[in-house]
Amino acid sequence: MLSHMILSVDYSDGWEQAILQLPPLLKRLGINKLTLTYVIEPHTRKHIEDSEGAVEGKLRDLAKRYAGDWGVETDVAVRHGFIASCIAELTRYLQADGVICCSTHHSAGRELFMGNITMNLARMVRQPLLVLPVEGQPSSDQSPIFLATDGSGNAGRALDLFRQLVNDGQQGRVVWVRPEDAPEEADQVDQLVHDIANSKSSVHARILNGQPARELLELIRDSRPALTLIGKRGTTPVEQLPLGHTSESVVRESLSPVLLVP
Repeated sequence: MLSHMILSVDYSDGWEQAILQLPPLLKRLGINKLTLTYVIEPHTRKHIEDSEGAVEGKLRDLAKRYAGDWGVETDVAVRHGFIASCIAELTRYLQADGVICCSTHHSAGRELFMGNITMNLARMVRQPLLVLPVEGQPSSDQSPIFLATDGSGNAGRALDLFRQLVNDGQQGRVVWVRPEDAPEEADQVDQLVHDIANSKSSVHARILNGQPARELLELIRDSRPALTLIGKRGTTPVEQLPLGHTSESVVRESLSPVLLVP
């Protein structure tokens, strides 16, 4: 499914805690290779530990540890520049299947100055982006996989991946939040959600009413799924263009891993 993933490493506060959520997802997502990547940013104050040799050595030690602990093939890559653009370019160059990042929090001032790295990755990367929240905990084998859908074409690839993930009897939930100003097509989305659920005995439909981002985030908080799949509008190199309000809110605020699928 997502055999080779780029793992963005930043060593920031909370990163080591967030990454503990990854091992249970490796088998579920079919990940067997990780390229650990660290980007040396041009605006940071340089210390001896920031030299390329030191950074690469630290990455290799981490890659060796993960290869032994997690049973995956590992490689490393050091880049210079701005994190999101470097990782997006590396993903294309290596023809990787996606990117993994941790939604570590920065100060409001730093985010205003630099932008949120996770959100920039979400806007720029053309492959699926797996976001591991700092507040999250490793999932159990019984934790379900969610598909958040609105029935639009944006959710088509996410639906295909969801079907693969629940193909072995894995518990799944198809979630659709009908907005208060639901269009006439909403009944068709209701039917689509039930059709998806009825195609697998382990998959169930969940139709809610209200503001989509809020309702979805509350459900994720209460149910603690192993993973929530959600589609995004498309891919653009212009970082300021929106992902879509629901997708962006879920990526920013979810307390469980999110797989954003373009």
